[in-house]
Amino acid sequence: MSTKKVVATIETGKGAHGVVVSPDNKYVYVTNMYDGTVSVIDNSTDRVIKTIKVEGEPNGISYR
Repeated sequence: MSTKKVVATIETGKGAHGVVVSPDNKYVYVTNMYDGTVSVIDNSTDRVIKTIKVEGEPNGISYR
């Protein structure tokens, strides 16, 4: 953030909206409203490692 430069572009599903980072900073979770999925991104490799199908149109996310 301090350099204000893009370091990676990661494609997820359609309608990417909600984003949350795990407390250990290992994973990023992104809701994809129009695909009905959640993308799981490995923060160390900047790659989607899993796509999880969910009900409805996920429009946000929180981590507990």
